Amino acid sequence: MKGYTGKKVAMIIPTYNQIKLLEKCINSLKKTTSYKNYKIYVVDDSGEGKIGKEIKRKFKDVEVVINKKNLGCSKTMNIGIKIAKEKYNPDYFLILNDDTEVFQRDWLKNLVALSEKDKDIGIMGCKLVYSDRRMQNAGGFLEKWNISKLSEIGKEDLLDVDHIMGAFMLIKKEVIRKIGGFDEDFSPYLLEDTDYCLRAKEKGFKIKSYGGVEVIHQAHQSLKNLKDPKLFFRFKNDILFSWRHLSFSNFIFRVFVYLPSVALFKKVSDESSLEIKNLRIREELLSNLGYLFKAYLFVLWKKIKSEDKIEAWCSK
Repeated sequence: MKGYTGKKVAMIIPTYNQIKLLEKCINSLKKTTSYKNYKIYVVDDSGEGKIGKEIKRKFKDVEVVINKKNLGCSKTMNIGIKIAKEKYNPDYFLILNDDTEVFQRDWLKNLVALSEKDKDIGIMGCKLVYSDRRMQNAGGFLEKWNISKLSEIGKEDLLDVDHIMGAFMLIKKEVIRKIGGFDEDFSPYLLEDTDYCLRAKEKGFKIKSYGGVEVIHQAHQSLKNLKDPKLFFRFKNDILFSWRHLSFSNFIFRVFVYLPSVALFKKVSDESSLEIKNLRIREELLSNLGYLFKAYLFVLWKKIKSEDKIEAWCSK
């Protein structure tokens, strides 16, 4: 498409605890990408600065921002977006996990070209795959109370979806202008990406997933070494998300039926469906229920403090 190669792309990579995967990610971008009109921004959220200093030493053309303390995913991405806007004024912002790796030369060229063909496209996603190229995630839909994901996507498919995974989000600057950055209430992590996509859709933007671009994603590597109670953040953010985006009846089901089941049971295989035979009782169920109860109290306190009213759900 004539003229689209002039579009500037800011690649924003938040990082926390995995320097080797981050270096692999950056090397894949620099060695593979045929599209040249981009700049990489790494935001070191480790709170120590060692990762940022190492990236500065090894990659002179990469812009590095170092947070003085660990701020979480939403805040870190917003810092990257702000710095990129001020210094580069890009047409697109690519949010990219530090555990991703590209292997197709024209991946960015194709995504920008597709986005430029339709002014209503606000966010583009791709087919995220495991190292063995098995399907991992290509976005999905908000279906009543359930956040679903596509089971497959063809190489020529350009699909309308409700949300895409935050590991890879190509965002037009018009979206940033209209809805701002990621909601920092979802700090430190989880569901900030789904919330962002739905807010963009509410403003009239299309969310698209393109199967012709595949990106390797080493899923959950950033989170697996965290010492924090991950389930508390999962519950807290899920309740906040449900409050904002679900109807009253779907909110009640997800928050008071589905989430307690998450506290009590775990899936034997993440690849399998939610069937009884694929569920096991968690050994840590009492502490999990404690996290859930704490999340209920936290969100209730937050909503009372912000003077949110329950009638707002009922009008949806």
